Amino acid sequence: MKKRTILHITYWMIVLLFLTLFFGHNWESYILAFYFSTFLLPIVIGTSYFFNWWLVPRSLLTGRYWHFALYFFYMLVVSLYAELLVALLSFILIANYKIEVMGLESISIFFLGATLYLIVFVTSFIRIILLLREKSRIVNSLQKEIKKKQKNTLLIRSNRKNNHIPLDELLYIESMNDYVKIITTRSQLTAREKITKLHTRLPAQFVRIHRSFLVNKDLIQSFSKSEVIVGGTTLPIGRTYKKSTLEILEDRDP
Repeated sequence: MKKRTILHITYWMIVLLFLTLFFGHNWESYILAFYFSTFLLPIVIGTSYFFNWWLVPRSLLTGRYWHFALYFFYMLVVSLYAELLVALLSFILIANYKIEVMGLESISIFFLGATLYLIVFVTSFIRIILLLREKSRIVNSLQKEIKKKQKNTLLIRSNRKNNHIPLDELLYIESMNDYVKIITTRSQLTAREKITKLHTRLPAQFVRIHRSFLVNKDLIQSFSKSEVIVGGTTLPIGRTYKKSTLEILEDRDP
């Protein structure tokens, strides 16, 4: 959430800089253009959020086209009226009624409207790209998870032999520096592997509860805020993994 907030703030700061440079190019002072852009920015932000986060998801994407057209018209009227008020107040407060200070063409209602909706639609385009990237990431993640689940065994080389360990029998894995100890319902074996690398090869049912332990959540008998019991063995929950582990275990299917 904090990262998203920072990204939004950064984006609107870039928009403010763009507006300042855009208007300041035709005016006598970039300082006055900055003040004007600061007055204009809340309207740009409000219109963009209303259009992209409310109107489009609730009307256009749900097939309510008449509803979308009506509220788009309302949004157009209100935003242009608000821009006109900002232009008028800026002409009075910033330019002190001096026409030569602020180019009238650059603060005309049509020019301001075009600038506003250019930013709104650019914001829409950026949002679509980000949503597509997120969707692609989720799809790729699901595909990887499906591939992992399709593998019913974990291939481990131990004592110069390749061992296929059934995932539904794998209780937990314990890290011992460069080696791991793999405990199943039937036996245990040791292999020269890294627990982090093994975690990437296993499906989501295997949870990292500690820097030294990777547990099959489907075979956990009970758990508390500090430990889990699997296969009759009590394993500690590490401080670093406590929050994520408890969230996963508390949300698992009964």
